[in-house]
Formats: sequence, C-alpha cells, structure tokens
Amino acid sequence: GCAAFSSVAKGGIFIVGGAYGKGSVYKLPAEEVVGTVELIQACGGWVLGGEVYQEIIFFQTEADFTRFTEGNFEFGADAKVVALTAAASTKATTMGNQGIQVGLSADDTQVAGSIKNAVPEYTKGMKVFTVTLGGLMYQATISGQKFNVTMK
Repeated sequence: GCAAFSSVAKGGIFIVGGAYGKGSVYKLPAEEVVGTVELIQACGGWVLGGEVYQEIIFFQTEADFTRFTEGNFEFGADAKVVALTAAASTKATTMGNQGIQVGLSADDTQVAGSIKNAVPEYTKGMKVFTVTLGGLMYQATISGQKFNVTMK
C-alpha cells in the first residue's frame, strides 16, 4: 500500500516551524482508497519562510502497511532551501535517508548520485518520496512527524 499527500504546507519563523497536510491511504495493486491520513509536523532549528510539497510513502509489506495505519511518529533532521519552484534539500529520518535532491521545478527534481532503474531501499518497511511544488524558505532543523490514519 501507500499514503499519498497531494499538498503539504510547511512554514516557520526563526527557531520554530511546522507542517500540515491531508492525504489518502491506498491499498495496492488495486489502487483502492481505504482511508485518510493527516500529517502533522513540528520542527525546531534555523527556519524562515514557507513551502508546499507533495509526499508519497510506499510500504514494503502488508505488516508495514498495518503498522503505519495504527499510528506512527517519526523523527528527522533536514536542511533545505526553496526559492519559488527551485529547491535543494537533504535529510536523514527514521523513515529513511534522502540524498541531496535538487531541481528548478517539481518535474526537474533529481536525487544526486541516484542510479537509473535502481530498486528503492526501504527503511523500517517504508520508502518516502517528496517533491517541492513552490515557496520561499530556508531551514536546518530537527523535527517530529505524526501520522493520524482513519480507515474506512
């Protein structure tokens, strides 16, 4: 299965920030919507501005999918710069690390050092992909992220 967020809004000023978004939980391969999910994030560190991004989380096994739907809290550290649709970022989280990701637009974004046709590496049964849609923000933060899942 997977959880997809079409739009997550993130913002912060000076030393505190946060993000919020709503998404859908899908059962794969049927692509059936089986629930909704809220993403709530709080962060502290060096942050100013705001951005909007998309996120999708894939689950490796049925057990990983079930664990996520029971509620999930994750920690992370990241550095990011966003200017309009251009963005550069890197992060390390308990959901998996992201290499340096750079792009002038969402369609143009690439992960540095990625291998074409490589099999994704799952961390704790999850693989997360994010893409910046736009904003004006810089950050170097430590964060906590909570997922509230409501199944149908």
